[in-house]
Amino acid sequence: MKLLEDVPSAVAHRPPPRRTKLTLGVAAAFLLVAAVVGVMLVASSGGSGDSATDGEPRPSGTIADWAAGVTDACTTVAAEQPIMAQGPEVRLDVANLAAVETGTRALVAAVHDVPLPADEAERAQANAAVAVGDQAAQAWTTLTDSSAEATPEQVAQAAELTAGFVAGMTQLGANCAPIG
Repeated sequence: MKLLEDVPSAVAHRPPPRRTKLTLGVAAAFLLVAAVVGVMLVASSGGSGDSATDGEPRPSGTIADWAAGVTDACTTVAAEQPIMAQGPEVRLDVANLAAVETGTRALVAAVHDVPLPADEAERAQANAAVAVGDQAAQAWTTLTDSSAEATPEQVAQAAELTAGFVAGMTQLGANCAPIG
């Protein structure tokens, strides 16, 4: 005869079987994927530790180096965009809005491609000139994108911004004589 002690009154719980190999396999796969993604991110950023904004070149050199680069940019844009070499009075003609807008944007883009000076004070001076160029490009874009006809005052203001941009670069040592 069996005693009650020998008969289980409830199902005995066994611990679940350990899946050590499965757990280690999943963890290894996760680490491998994370390592590959990390290497790809570092490779795509060029390995740089600092974040370069807008793809602009890193600051290097002096204001004279920047001015030499801007001189090259002015010469190139004057050759590629003839309207920019014809002088400031041509920019006042409403019929030339699209061409002047294209030329101004090309000049601003070319100047943005020139590395800024490494010295903070010189970089601030160069950035001030570049900011006027950004304003000039925006003014011309606003005039060409507008459905209303541009007024002579608006065209004159955009032309003044462009002239101020060129003058600012010239004051910092660039030779923008090809840009009228």
